[in-house]
Amino acid sequence: MKCLTITILAFLAINTTLFAQENTSKLIDEDKKKFEENVFNEEFDEKEDVDSVELERKLFDKIPDKLPDWVFTPHIITDKIQIVGFSDPNMGKELAIKQAILRAKAMYALLSISNVSNITDDYTNLKESGKYSLYSTKFQDFSLSKAHLAYNNSAILVKDTFYTKYNEGIVLIEIEYQENDSLNTDTLKVKGEHLQVYIERNFQKERVEFFNFSVEDNLSEDSIDLSSNYNYKIVNRNYDINSNYKDSIILFEERTYNYRTDLEFVKDSLPNESNEYGLNKGLWNAYITGYLSNVTTLSKQLASQIKNSNDFYTIKSEGLIRTVARNNVSFGFNDFKMYENQFYIDLKGKIVY
Repeated sequence: MKCLTITILAFLAINTTLFAQENTSKLIDEDKKKFEENVFNEEFDEKEDVDSVELERKLFDKIPDKLPDWVFTPHIITDKIQIVGFSDPNMGKELAIKQAILRAKAMYALLSISNVSNITDDYTNLKESGKYSLYSTKFQDFSLSKAHLAYNNSAILVKDTFYTKYNEGIVLIEIEYQENDSLNTDTLKVKGEHLQVYIERNFQKERVEFFNFSVEDNLSEDSIDLSSNYNYKIVNRNYDINSNYKDSIILFEERTYNYRTDLEFVKDSLPNESNEYGLNKGLWNAYITGYLSNVTTLSKQLASQIKNSNDFYTIKSEGLIRTVARNNVSFGFNDFKMYENQFYIDLKGKIVY
């Protein structure tokens, strides 16, 4: 019996040793793998190949997508107006074309006549404390554009369409509009917002910019309103994009958006960089940010009212300059072209009384 007990104990000791050795071996293997991944590969640039699908897409994106010429040639033919619309990227063709048509109609409404409100605050604050001066400035600029249009949807003709390699729909529509036509039983409600905030506290700077574009289309033969909303927010170097169309949320996909045109556009000898809008986030992003930024600039050049509020104390100086403007404005394009993967957009505005 004693011999049997010793044998069992010896067997258990051997198994325990083997188990411990096996676990130690596994730990060593894991350490080796982590070392290769985190140290060796990084030092000697020995990295695994990028997923073949991702690599294929990157190579595909390097080739610029050629845009049709008609994208840059919207024009007026007597009572018929032609205008271009763009969808978001990453959409099925049918849905993309429908969204582009809705946006083209909305842009027509905004260009025809918009109620544009703008308020600009330029704030300065200086506080002195001993040997130090605490200085801060804040510039805030907000523009709101609204348009409400009664129209006849059956009078809108789709002249041309294009579907990009980034799954974006582009349309050219033609509108024959009669202001007091009894057939104008469909309604469009459009809103565009542009907010800019620049804050500087001593040596720290912060920039926030926000664009919002929303549209509701109420067709008389349809009891359900068609809606679309697009939000683009920039905080310093970070950004966020949210978009929806009807009941669908459109997911923005990070890609190398790259376009070209056969039209021979020339960069101006004295370019206005504030009118250049990068296409690295797709066609619609550049187009709508360009439009709303132009509206903000023009709204301050039109009729406005300046209000001043200043307080001066022995240890504190504060100043606020506020500019307020509200006008009914019709817009047109001085220039709309493309070069170096950027849209160049320059609007003109006219107050409508």
